[in-house]
Amino acid sequence: MLRQIGKILIGIALLPFCIGFLWELGSTVFTVVYKPLIPYWFTGGALLYLVVHFLFRKPILSYVVGHELTHALFAVLFGGKVLAFQASEKGGHVQLTKSNVLITLAPYFFPLYTALALIAYAAAHVSGFPSLEPWLVLAAGASFAFHLVLTALFLRTDQKDIQEHGAFFSYPLIFLFNVLLTALLIRVLLARDMEFLSYLTGGIMRSLSISFRGFHMVYEFLAR
Repeated sequence: MLRQIGKILIGIALLPFCIGFLWELGSTVFTVVYKPLIPYWFTGGALLYLVVHFLFRKPILSYVVGHELTHALFAVLFGGKVLAFQASEKGGHVQLTKSNVLITLAPYFFPLYTALALIAYAAAHVSGFPSLEPWLVLAAGASFAFHLVLTALFLRTDQKDIQEHGAFFSYPLIFLFNVLLTALLIRVLLARDMEFLSYLTGGIMRSLSISFRGFHMVYEFLAR
C-alpha cells in the first residue's frame, strides 16, 4: 500500500515536468537550426506511416514483436536473461529473470525500430554511403510515428505493464520519456545546431516554475 501511494505521489510530482519539458520542446522546435532537407524526409516517413495505419492494415504483429524485444533488450542491459519469448497479433509475452520499472515500461518510451534506423543511418554516414541516408531518415520518421501511434493505441487497452506500477505513475513517466526522446531525436538526426544540455536546463527551469506556481496556488487555497 505504501509503495502504491509513493508511486502515485511520484506520478503527481512528474506532471509539472511533463508540461515543462513539452513546453520547452515546443519552443525548441521553432528555434533550432535544421539540416537541409532532412526534416522533410523525416516528416515524409511519418506521414507515410500514418497513411498505412489509417488506410491499410495496422502492423500490430510488428509492434508486439518490437514491444517484447524491447522488454528483452532492457532486461539483458540490466543483467537479466530471456527464458521465453512469444508474440502474435493477439498479444505477446516474454519471461525474464529480472524486472524493474525501466524493463517493464521500456517498450512504451523506447522506439526499438527507430533506434535500429538511427544505427543504420550512422553506419551509412561513417561508411560513406550518403545516398542511403535520406531513405534511412525516412525509415526513422516512419518508425517513430509507428511507435507513437501504436503506443497510444495500446495504452488505451488494459496493459499488465501499466497495472504493475499503476497508471498514475506509469503514464507521466512514459509521457516524459517520450518527450525527452523526441528532443534527443531532433538533436541527433534533424538539427544542425541544438544544445541538448540547454534544452534540459530550460525544461527543468520551466518545470520548477510550474511546480512553484502549483504549490503557491495550493497554499493560497488552503489558507482561505
